[in-house]
Amino acid sequence: MTLFILSMIIFTAAIVTMMIFLGLWTYNDAKVKSDQEPGIWVLAVLLIPNMLGLIVYLLVGRTKKDVPAPGKYLKPLIASAIVFAITIVMVVATSLIFALGDFDFGSNATMNSGVWSVRSTSLRNDTWTETVRSGRGTSRRTLTLNDAQMRNFHIESVNEEGGLFLLLEQNDTQHRIDISYDFYGGINLHHHGFTPGRIRMTLEYERVRNSHTIIRWQVP
Repeated sequence: MTLFILSMIIFTAAIVTMMIFLGLWTYNDAKVKSDQEPGIWVLAVLLIPNMLGLIVYLLVGRTKKDVPAPGKYLKPLIASAIVFAITIVMVVATSLIFALGDFDFGSNATMNSGVWSVRSTSLRNDTWTETVRSGRGTSRRTLTLNDAQMRNFHIESVNEEGGLFLLLEQNDTQHRIDISYDFYGGINLHHHGFTPGRIRMTLEYERVRNSHTIIRWQVP
């Protein structure tokens, strides 16, 4: 489970908790401070979006100004509001980390693992681009290539430190290419036993620093 997913679960739980306490507080408060049925105000507060229902209740519903408001649910309401605010910050922060660490514009299968400082990856049409500031691990894409694309497979890669490899797999056929430091060249995948169809490509990082890799299968 990623940090992003975990934060979304916490965020959802905080919303549910806040709505429960908000409903309880509204019902308890409306019984004392309002001339209308408390249940109506509970529905208004919970169903009218963007907290507008609560604002309407505070401005219009609390008609008994001289009656002291009950405080039974006030502290839990404040606590849930604080938790809600914290989880919003958490979701925004983890969303930024998620976006900087790994974003994918393609619909192909993706699996990534490892430890990274900053990594960005883009898969658009006939180009897979990946940049890593530092880290170790793997980044994988499964692509479907035709005959012409396999003949025009091209790799450009640079990195300052560490090892960087591209592993190509199709059924029992495998080919591992060392693309560490400066690599520039085309590869005819037919010569390595691959056939048109789905090919799994895995970039393997071994304590890499400042790497930039472009893999193309563009047909002229």
